[in-house]
Amino acid sequence: MSTLSSSVSDFTPSYLYYFNKTPTRAVAIFYLAPTVVSSNLTLVDNVQLRQLAELGELDAHYQLALRFLQQGNPAAAKLWWQSEFDNYAVNQQQALADNLIAQQQWQSIEWLWQTNRLPQGDARQAWLLRQRSDAEYIKADFAKRHNFSLSLHTVSVMPQCKFNVLMLTDHHAGINALKSFKRFYQAKPEPEKNSFCFSEIVYVGDQFSCRNHDMAVQCNWENAVAYNWPAGFDFIVMMSESGAANVVGGIMHINSQQSYQVFLHELMHFNGFEDEYPLPEKKQQWLCKQQGKVAPNLFIANDVLPPSGWQKSRACKNSMAYKPSPNWSIMQYQTMALSQQYRQLWQKQINQPLTKPIRFIDYFTFLGVKPTITTTSSLDKFSD
Repeated sequence: MSTLSSSVSDFTPSYLYYFNKTPTRAVAIFYLAPTVVSSNLTLVDNVQLRQLAELGELDAHYQLALRFLQQGNPAAAKLWWQSEFDNYAVNQQQALADNLIAQQQWQSIEWLWQTNRLPQGDARQAWLLRQRSDAEYIKADFAKRHNFSLSLHTVSVMPQCKFNVLMLTDHHAGINALKSFKRFYQAKPEPEKNSFCFSEIVYVGDQFSCRNHDMAVQCNWENAVAYNWPAGFDFIVMMSESGAANVVGGIMHINSQQSYQVFLHELMHFNGFEDEYPLPEKKQQWLCKQQGKVAPNLFIANDVLPPSGWQKSRACKNSMAYKPSPNWSIMQYQTMALSQQYRQLWQKQINQPLTKPIRFIDYFTFLGVKPTITTTSSLDKFSD
């Protein structure tokens, strides 16, 4: 037996040369020089790889599962990895789990978690984020590598911007979605450069219990009393998993499935823009009874004439609402691009505000979270 081993070892370079020239003969070469084949499995086609796996070659099992995953066939991959997962090396388990995350195979990750098989590493951290686990369970080095923060203490304002915005999320997908929004905005700032600066994304876990209530995202901001909020920030963007986007008291609630255009629409609410589709009944009860220009894009013609060129708006059912343009706008249809007219209205509102924007700290005060003075007398007036 030792003579055979020595003989095979002597011819290993030849087998390697032959394998590199004819990888389609991988199975035949495997019988003669298994290490040559097992260390070069990435060169083997799926048919040969499957045959090797059926011969009991564990690395072939792993490579086949990984290949199916990377080719977008998770069902086929699972047939190979699930039965042998316990036998894989730790680094193989980690790589496979990372690929499951990349392919959004959360059911498989959940199975690994529930059966105590999910290895330590990035996939485990991603799963904890998806479960909205407390920030204390997320490792600092993982957060640093993925460019997000675990604490409000690490973010700071950028003084060159008129408004600074805290970017918060309670789940895994929200981190990447907020990063994407920041990239889009930085590539084309609206309504002009240095209007808004956005903080590093901060993962807050489920501390604010954000849920879908009556189709809209709502959070329990009374829990904010437990936090020391960084000075100088004007608004908050809170990204949760589900629910329609809305702005309440300087806080944008938005879910991670919504588009950048929706984000831009909601961003305009920070500066007092109103929706040009029918407003909620509760809001109409007080807003539609006012008179004159109540928002950059809303004029209430109660006993007064609207400005020249303004057109009927659907915002109020009493037919007293007017908007600046006869055309559809981003405030009426969130999928619309921001027009030059509305960009100019936005610029004017920022530089010469019709009304003072409500900061999130004002809303906290209204809730009794902070002992600061507020002149707002109605929760309705905090809503977009």
